[in-house]
Amino acid sequence: MKKTILLVISLLMLHCVFADNTAQSVKYYEKGLVFQSREQWYDASEAFQQALQSNSSFADAWFHLAQVTYELNDFNLALTYLESAEKYAKDSSQVLNLRGACYISLGELDKAKASFDSVIQKYPNDIDARFGLAELKLFTGNYDGAKLLYEDALKRQSNSRKALLSLALLSAETGNFDKAGSYINQALRYHSNDAAVHFLAAYLSAKENKIDEAEKRLRSAMQIKGDYIQAYVFLANILFEKQRYSEVIDIADYLIKKDRNLSSAWYFKGLAQYRNSETALAIETWSTGLSIAPQDEIMRAALELAVNQTLPVEDERRSEWAEFHIHKALEYSKMYQGAQARYEYQRALRLDPSNIQARYEFAGILSKLRLNELYLNQLKFIKSQTDTLDEKNLSADEAARKRSVEDTIEAYEALMKYSINEKWNIDPFYLDKNRWNIGIYCKKSSVRLLHADSGEITARMIADIFSGVATTSVSVRNSSVEGYGEAFRLARESKLDYFIIMDFEETEREVSLEAVMYSGRTGTETKRISVFRTGNDRYAGVLRSFRKTVLDVLSVRGKVLKRSGNEVLVDLGKSEGITAGTVLDLVKKGSIRTADKGPGIIFDSKNSLGTIKIEQVGEEISSGRLTQNGFYDRVNIGDEVVIKSVPKAEDAQGQALISDTNPAADENGNTLNSVSMAARELGLVRTPAVIDIIRSIQ
Repeated sequence: MKKTILLVISLLMLHCVFADNTAQSVKYYEKGLVFQSREQWYDASEAFQQALQSNSSFADAWFHLAQVTYELNDFNLALTYLESAEKYAKDSSQVLNLRGACYISLGELDKAKASFDSVIQKYPNDIDARFGLAELKLFTGNYDGAKLLYEDALKRQSNSRKALLSLALLSAETGNFDKAGSYINQALRYHSNDAAVHFLAAYLSAKENKIDEAEKRLRSAMQIKGDYIQAYVFLANILFEKQRYSEVIDIADYLIKKDRNLSSAWYFKGLAQYRNSETALAIETWSTGLSIAPQDEIMRAALELAVNQTLPVEDERRSEWAEFHIHKALEYSKMYQGAQARYEYQRALRLDPSNIQARYEFAGILSKLRLNELYLNQLKFIKSQTDTLDEKNLSADEAARKRSVEDTIEAYEALMKYSINEKWNIDPFYLDKNRWNIGIYCKKSSVRLLHADSGEITARMIADIFSGVATTSVSVRNSSVEGYGEAFRLARESKLDYFIIMDFEETEREVSLEAVMYSGRTGTETKRISVFRTGNDRYAGVLRSFRKTVLDVLSVRGKVLKRSGNEVLVDLGKSEGITAGTVLDLVKKGSIRTADKGPGIIFDSKNSLGTIKIEQVGEEISSGRLTQNGFYDRVNIGDEVVIKSVPKAEDAQGQALISDTNPAADENGNTLNSVSMAARELGLVRTPAVIDIIRSIQ
């Protein structure tokens, strides 16, 4: 009898403990749902994990934990949580659909399709699986197929918010704004109290350049959802477009009070101040914003452009901003990514030309590339900066480096006594190598969801990074152009060799730059350029890739510096990819023109003076043997040369050195020994912006 009583008591106690654990689990689960509805993903994740500590077989908690983990872009972990959810909720369509979404985000499209197809087989009327299959169609560029699937979902659920909004977005993307308006009006009729619907209605209005309508819709969204941060940010962009800068600053201050870590608020506050001619305040605002969000590359670009435009070189803050690039360069160097490291050191020196550390490290890279003349020039600059310093005030390391620099300069100067520069009595440092004049024009675009003015900032940044290319002068127009006609007129009036019309786009995870390069003489198309990057440092990656793509189109051009009989000196060297055996066409000064169509250059045969076969190569100059055309000697100092042919690799005397900061094409526009930086070759797949927006619709 006692044993029976004890057993009953034990069972009652276990039941109480289990009931208590269940209550605790439900409490945390409900708390997590509240956080999830507010898009507080980290708090929601913690709550769902606490729920699972109390009840590890809570299927819904596993599923919602997977959902918030998916929102945090940790897709592999979300798949792990979905495995646990499936243990306790067999054949759940929700689990299978979320698994498919994870596979899409991981780029495993075949697995995603299999997951969605399995849902359709078991649940033929499931619309979420159709949404997933539609997204797969979008990834392959099949917009018509995606529309059919969304329409099919709409037949099964006529008030489906996601189907209506997705169809509205796709219609707008394909230019059918009437149809887009019809779908968005249906969504507003069925879901008039949904802030997200009003937000996307504002987005479509802005895309159609109906700015007043967009502002009205955003204010409706904010009335429904008072803490709708994304709507506040978009409204700031709308007001910025309408030049209501004081209101933009008010919104930014409000958002900063709510969340000091919101980088977009710091960005458009600084931008409004800059446009309001309060440049000093803008620099201060952006500097604070970057201390909070150092990876906001477009805000950093805006800051650096303003700094270089307005602050004196002696400003002490420049070294602080340059330090960011120095640190990145050192990290790239550790990973043996030389091109990226060079770029970062160049950005550091653009900000702070007197920065000894950056210049010393940059000089080291030049030495590794065997660019001894440039290396020596950098060391001489360092010496000029440190000569005024009292060695007593230097640290042991600084004093040792100072002596090392002086010793190295002495050694290299001794070696240079036998160089081609000394033979011809030429200092390459003072050569004027400018050969190409290019204009960058930004297309007028609709209001942006993320960084306002990002297109104009990108155009200015392109011009800024081309400043390190000695042979190319790039100008940028401060305001956008209406289209091709205006850009061609401006380029023709400025007598540019080429002009580029570009369009910049960004999403939360990607940036892309689409551009068309035209001849400034004829207005014909030279090259279409499409570059994009994802992941860290994507903005810098796009800028570097764009610059290199343009340089790969430009023919290497030089001119005759000196002549001794049939031996001719030209201002092209290793840095332009010249090697012994390279053959140059020699052309009368001023007779080279851009090709009538496509890349390359042309000249009249009557202006062809002969060829030069290169025999001795320096870093910036080369000499070779002249073979003249015709009986008369018509070759003069200043006549131009272009690359006709380069020797095969096995015949070349030394490796051609073409960096990503020099033109790299022959006279026909064929790229010389250049390493491609195409996204496709890097294994990157671009996601159109509309897909990101559609995928964000819950």
